[in-house]
Amino acid sequence: MAERTIVESMSGTTIAISASLPATYDAAGYGATGITYTAIEEVESISAHGLTKAILEFTPVGTGVKTKLPGVKDYGNITVVAGFLPSGAGQDIVRTAAEATAHYSLKMTYPDTSIVYLDVIATKDENQNGDIGAVHKVNFEFAICRAPVVVAQV
Repeated sequence: MAERTIVESMSGTTIAISASLPATYDAAGYGATGITYTAIEEVESISAHGLTKAILEFTPVGTGVKTKLPGVKDYGNITVVAGFLPSGAGQDIVRTAAEATAHYSLKMTYPDTSIVYLDVIATKDENQNGDIGAVHKVNFEFAICRAPVVVAQV
């Protein structure tokens, strides 16, 4: 099937977590039937994420002309804001992950059925409080450890 040619709403996007890691960090590895993903419940927003490349700079005294070189790649972090749900199985896995040092797998599924898989370490499980009119929320943050694996719509 061809990739979509129009923009789409984020409405209907899901994000799920697994303590299982793929045998290979590609579409086949992540999509293996042995990996079980649990949806993170009551997600309100998912932050931007992607590649940032450092730029190395060097200025030789003789020419005074700055040279720029590509540096290390950083796939950044992703933050998920959700309504706090103590009984949620997906939120429980994230809370456990935030206490652990292990890597986890995230699976984001968009309304057009395209999928993004991420190798992550959970770095934050933070309660978001507010005034009387606020919803009790939680901020989950994940450090992305490898290049995202994108699987086009099926």
